[in-house]
Amino acid sequence: MCILLALARGPAAEELWIAANRDERLDRPWQPPSLLLPDPPVFAGRDLIGGGSWLAANLDAGFVVAVTNARRGAPPGARSRGALVVDLAAERTLSDALALLSELDLGRYGLFNLFVGDSRGRWLATNHPVPRVERVLAPVAAIGNDALDAPGGRVAGAAARAMALRDLPGDALQSELEILLADHEGEDPLCRHGRGYGTVCSSVVAMVGRKVTTYRFAPGPPCITAFADVAVPHRGPRQGR
Repeated sequence: MCILLALARGPAAEELWIAANRDERLDRPWQPPSLLLPDPPVFAGRDLIGGGSWLAANLDAGFVVAVTNARRGAPPGARSRGALVVDLAAERTLSDALALLSELDLGRYGLFNLFVGDSRGRWLATNHPVPRVERVLAPVAAIGNDALDAPGGRVAGAAARAMALRDLPGDALQSELEILLADHEGEDPLCRHGRGYGTVCSSVVAMVGRKVTTYRFAPGPPCITAFADVAVPHRGPRQGR
C-alpha cells in the first residue's frame, strides 16, 4: 500500500484505527483478506507474486503490521517486504514482533516504511535512507512512499485530515475515513489512477483492545468500489504483549 494512517483514540488510547490504500501494478495478482496463517491466526491479504502481504493482523495478540514501499520495485536479491509483514505478524506477541524487527538486517529488503502496533503502542520502521525503528508518540501516524523524515504534502495532508476526524463517533469516523481514502484532491491524490499502476484496494480496520471490531475492505479503487464488511474470526487473546 502507498498510504497508511494509524489513529489512536479513546480515554486510554484503547482504540486503534487503520486506514490504508494499496497502490500497485494493476496486473499484479492478489487475494483479499482472509485467514492467512492458523497459529497464531494471521488475517491478511496475500500478494500472489511475493507470497507476503501489505496489511496483516495477529488475531490472538491483537496487533497490526503494514508496509508501504518507499520506492516502487526492489533490487534483484532483495528480501520480500510483504514477507516481512507476515513474519512479524506471525510472532506470538507484539513484543516478540518488535524483538524480531530489531534483529533483522533491514538493509536486505527493498526500500520500505513499516507500521507495527496495537491499541497501546505503535512503532514505525524504515530502511530509507538507513534502517531504524522508532516509537510513535503522536495520536496519528502516517506513512507513504517518502522517507519518514520527509513525508511530503500527500502524507502530511492526510495525517492532518485524519487528526481532525479523531473525535468523531465510531460509525462517523469509519465513514469519513472511507471518504478520505477515496479522495482525489490535489496533484497527488490519495486514490491514484494511472496507466498500469494505481490504487488496487483499500482497508479501514478498527481494533479495541486486542479485538478487531471493524474490518472494511474495497477490492478496487475506493472512489468507485464500495467498501464492505469482512468477517474476521475472533480468538481469545493470549497472555503477554
